[in-house]
Amino acid sequence: MLNKDKMLRHVIASKIKFAIPFLLLLVNGCTANFYVTPDDFINQVAENQVKSESPTGAWVISPIAMLFFNSRYDANNIRKVLCKDKDGNLLYLFPDRNTQLEITSKSTKDLVKMYFDTVFFEGTKLVGLRSRLVPGMSREIDLKDIEAIEIYAEFPRTEKAQLK
Repeated sequence: MLNKDKMLRHVIASKIKFAIPFLLLLVNGCTANFYVTPDDFINQVAENQVKSESPTGAWVISPIAMLFFNSRYDANNIRKVLCKDKDGNLLYLFPDRNTQLEITSKSTKDLVKMYFDTVFFEGTKLVGLRSRLVPGMSREIDLKDIEAIEIYAEFPRTEKAQLK
């Protein structure tokens, strides 16, 4: 009986030793941060922003929120954004519904977070949704108050930039 317990503990320990690195790789290897200067981002959004009901031409409906609120939101239709990776390489990021912006405020040093596909200019402010589950949970920041922009993407799709 004692040998069976020892063997069982050994098998469990060896499986855990294998599973932990695999889980860490899975969790950390699927996300990436990209960087864009505020001026470059503002120019790209201004050139490409087309306010429509969705990337496919119909309203985008929040899947869970629609059960309770019938929540709809406008999508900006920006298909790619020129940015830099952590090594400083220039590339195009193709944002999806899970891509988020983390914008640092010059005045307060706070992080303003919003979903990339919900970002629009309204006057002198950048406005976007923080949550698709709770309707009306929007964030905004004055364009002159933007210090830095970081783009957070899960399972990012990128392409090396071939600039002339």
